Amino acid sequence: MSRSDQHMDDITASSGDNPVGMVEEYVINQDWNSERSNEQELWAELPSPWGNQRLWIVFHEDTGFLQFNCYLNLKIPPRQSSAAARTITLMNERVWLGHFEIWSEEHVPVFRIVLPLRKAELQETQLEDVMTAIQEETERFFPAIQWVVWGGKTPEEAIAAAMVETEGEA
Repeated sequence: MSRSDQHMDDITASSGDNPVGMVEEYVINQDWNSERSNEQELWAELPSPWGNQRLWIVFHEDTGFLQFNCYLNLKIPPRQSSAAARTITLMNERVWLGHFEIWSEEHVPVFRIVLPLRKAELQETQLEDVMTAIQEETERFFPAIQWVVWGGKTPEEAIAAAMVETEGEA
């Protein structure tokens, strides 16, 4: 068993019935800024090429659902709401795990994933899959929303550009 496997086993064993502890350990191991609001909630800053995103994790003890919300660092002006909503619809057609939506109170795009645990323990592989999906999908689609909201592109143009696979870094 590798050192990291043993560490994740220790995290799993110490998290008990509340999976937020395991998520907090993961966030700490990534060296991300975080704050534990209470036993059921965790806020973290997710580094991104587009600026830090706000990540809110909450465990709903009554349902056993573990909810991950990643607020993108982009405000949508009311005049762009329809175009942004169309863009998000097109983005969701290309996402396998989770979905995007516009948080109506703040007018910001949010990427959400909810895991129904129902008294089961959160597994290391589940957490890694969720965190990978959050990072990959928000990094891939942030520019698409931005191109529509601030760049004057149509939703279809923005999605086409976001789907182009690039090689290497400039």
